[in-house]
Amino acid sequence: MRMVRAGAAPALHGARLLAIAAAAVALALATWAVYTWPVTVQYFPTYAVTYSKGLWQGFELEVVNETGHPVHFCATLYGWLPNGSFVRIGWGCGRGSKGLDPGPLRRYAEAWRDYRGVEPGVIVLLTYVNGTDHRGRPTLARAAKSFTVQPERVLRGESVRARVVVRGSPPREGGGAPAAAVVQSGWPPGRIMDPRDCIPLSYDALYCYEWWLDAVNYSALDARVPTVAARIKTASEAYKVSIVVLTFGVDATTSAAVYFSASAAISGSGASVSYSQDIYAVVLSNSKIKNDTSTWQLGIFEPRRLGPGVYVVGFYGDVAMARYKECVVVYFAGGAYDYYETGYVADMYLARPSASRMQRGVLALFEGVDWGPTDDYSYSRMFNLIESKWNYNTQSNPVAVNINSWVAASEVSGKLEISIGVPLLPGLTITNVNVNLAFSVGSELKEYAYAYVVAALYDDYRYYYRIHGRYYYSNATFEFQGGYYRIPSIFVDISVS
Repeated sequence: MRMVRAGAAPALHGARLLAIAAAAVALALATWAVYTWPVTVQYFPTYAVTYSKGLWQGFELEVVNETGHPVHFCATLYGWLPNGSFVRIGWGCGRGSKGLDPGPLRRYAEAWRDYRGVEPGVIVLLTYVNGTDHRGRPTLARAAKSFTVQPERVLRGESVRARVVVRGSPPREGGGAPAAAVVQSGWPPGRIMDPRDCIPLSYDALYCYEWWLDAVNYSALDARVPTVAARIKTASEAYKVSIVVLTFGVDATTSAAVYFSASAAISGSGASVSYSQDIYAVVLSNSKIKNDTSTWQLGIFEPRRLGPGVYVVGFYGDVAMARYKECVVVYFAGGAYDYYETGYVADMYLARPSASRMQRGVLALFEGVDWGPTDDYSYSRMFNLIESKWNYNTQSNPVAVNINSWVAASEVSGKLEISIGVPLLPGLTITNVNVNLAFSVGSELKEYAYAYVVAALYDDYRYYYRIHGRYYYSNATFEFQGGYYRIPSIFVDISVS
């Protein structure tokens, strides 16, 4: 028989407690080494991206309305790769949020690994519940949004939580149908992870909306993209103008971010067109990308000597026009399902600085002249299009006109972040494409993204004539940062009378 001396058991118990405490401390230290506090990156009120480090990488999309109320949604996410192609990053439906596979996001970040200070955009096409109709059923809205990601954080394995904000009202309590009771076990097919998150529009069916890339109508890499232009149509007017100065400036090396924003037009049968500029192709901040020009005389022209023409400056960039179509998969009680196209499409016009040049740390500018200002080719075609389809404002003076992006934005109820608008390029086929679409360049501070046109009369004609500058802006208003704004262009028709 084994004897145990009195007091041994309490000592053993104390040793165990010390061991447990030491293990707890070690675990806490290990956990502190693994986890970090979340870091949120937010440039605009319409989106925020939170990064955090944990034991595994997660990817979550959150959709809320302006008051922060969770929105019932279906979303499809796309990215625009450096090679000009589009890649699907994720799809899912949720009530306020949806967890997504981080694998496609990592592959997208990998494609942008070597672009220091460049945050590529993720396009988010949404179909979501926006209130309730008179019969108590949810009503739907469509929106094009985006957020940007920092590739280095994604590739370090940090979790990403992206939050986008839409305009919308929650449904009335009791509206719709309980989704969990609709789809039976075994359905739907495996590619849709949880049909219960889809949108119940009737008491016996669920509707899962997806946006599919239908066509890339135009794609050009390292193309000349005009951002500022002045047109003089006649020889007699050109002879009276001594100088035209065109300037486009982007400073991406500071803490003030510069934004290249895409535009979208969502339309459907019997529905009004909704426009969005809440889409970012890239955001540049502390990117070390410097302006590089081939001539120190960039943007200085003498119409009196050169004659009539379209004078332009701009940057070498990548441009794409893509169309997406909305499809719906309908799941009925009992497991049956069907699918069809809804008739809604999203036309998107995107541009960014040339990816091949950005990889080398360069934002390359150019200057050029189109010598046929009244024909319908090259840059004159852009002028002909916006002259016939867009609105305009006019500045007039007996000496000179000065039209710049920040003043133009204020005059047309615009915004600095989308103050330099570029309409459809000459190479784009405008058949069945909304002519109001325009991508834009801007920043929160006017010193970091700006454009202007200065044109002056020759000395002999000053005060005897007046010089006029007409600049154009889109007819449509675009949703941006929770408001609606017009996009001005710094495409200016110069005339003398």
